[in-house]
Amino acid sequence: MICEFTSIDNGKPVTFPLLFFYNDDGHRFVVTSSILFSRKIEHMKKNPKVSLLFSNPEGSGVEKHVVLVQGVAKCDDSDLDHGWERYLPMWRKKEPYIDGFLAAREQFAWFWKRIVVEVEPKKILAWKNGDTAKPAEAINL
Repeated sequence: MICEFTSIDNGKPVTFPLLFFYNDDGHRFVVTSSILFSRKIEHMKKNPKVSLLFSNPEGSGVEKHVVLVQGVAKCDDSDLDHGWERYLPMWRKKEPYIDGFLAAREQFAWFWKRIVVEVEPKKILAWKNGDTAKPAEAINL
């Protein structure tokens, strides 16, 4: 399952599909970004408000609810080569073929230099059964 990750660039939303994980304590969402695709990182450094939309659970085995998480992002670029590796076990569960790409890591060195982004949720909006025509249930954190 992926999320639609939105950051803000000069007041305009910019959205990317991203694989997400949870941090070690399970209270924050985590995404990673290659330094090759770092514009979203620059956006977050200027404005750390982001959102993660979960709207298409096809193939996940979960109910078809729509969930929007609004939060504050913190970018960690202190260890581009290995900082993201602590999320590799979760990545493997979601995308078992990742090991094939890792085998060619040296050939794609810049892709594997990754910034870790932790998102602390501040508000969650949920639409039961995916019915966005009805008001969302809101949880402020």
